[in-house]
Amino acid sequence: MNKLKIALSLVGALLFTLHAGAQTVDDVNAKFNEAGQLIQAKKFAEAIPLLNEAITLGGKVGPDALPTVEQAQKYLPICYLRQGAAQASAKDYAAAVESFTKAKELGELYGDVRNSRMAGQMIAQVYLAMGGEAYNSEDYAKAAEVFAKGYAAAPNNTQLALYLAESYDKLDSLNKAVEVYKGIMALKDTHSRYAEAAAKAQEELTNTLLARAVKAGSENNLEEVVKYTGDILEYDPTNADATLLRVQVANNDKNYKAVTEYGQAAAEAQTDPVKKADAYFLLGAAYQNLDNKAKAIEAYRQVTTGNNVAAAKKAIADLSK
Repeated sequence: MNKLKIALSLVGALLFTLHAGAQTVDDVNAKFNEAGQLIQAKKFAEAIPLLNEAITLGGKVGPDALPTVEQAQKYLPICYLRQGAAQASAKDYAAAVESFTKAKELGELYGDVRNSRMAGQMIAQVYLAMGGEAYNSEDYAKAAEVFAKGYAAAPNNTQLALYLAESYDKLDSLNKAVEVYKGIMALKDTHSRYAEAAAKAQEELTNTLLARAVKAGSENNLEEVVKYTGDILEYDPTNADATLLRVQVANNDKNYKAVTEYGQAAAEAQTDPVKKADAYFLLGAAYQNLDNKAKAIEAYRQVTTGNNVAAAKKAIADLSK
């Protein structure tokens, strides 16, 4: 008898399971409609599990439930987006990133390119807000860590990228900063809308490298000056400040051969007449020290303005004797 009772219990459980598993299109529609009411009430967190249930049930029901399943798949990334927006507004950044990441993944899974991209942009915005708090508190290590995550999610977010590069610069991680700046500059080749950001990145990168070159120059470290100015001239071959600084430091170092190597290009790069004349004066002095009278006179003759005019004329006179 005991064995029979157990067997009957198992059969009853099996029958119950089979009955409970017999889902219909109506069940799928009911779940979806319930979720729809919550969405209209802006209760996105509550709607999400119901949409997931509709998708799961629809998969079991089969082709007849496909239209409802597709609608549920359409709204699920949107709900995660809306939930993430609310979390971000409440400054619950970690939860917001999780929601936006889910929206991005589901958008990719269900072919919703628009909302997937939007989710990626929102992830970047959240990281921008998080990193901004750390940056403003001068916690540049934390700022760089956060901005880097946002940059990975949305490499075309130039505002975030600029802050990431600046954070690396503050941390003296020059190579990382340069890499990010150049990444922003490269975007201008993909679309005209990045032209302004690319110009800003080039300006910031120039200032970053120039500051280091000036510091190296104050220490008469010509090798580093050449390195940093060379990096600038790699993408901005006629940068006036970089070309002139290289010549000035070489002159201070009494490396007259280097002055003659860089001097002509430095002079030609100058748009300020006085700075142009100064470059030619240094070039003339270098040739004079190297006993190349013809080249020295040629350079000195270009010094027609600024504080070195009289000295250039005297040098020409002395060399012409």
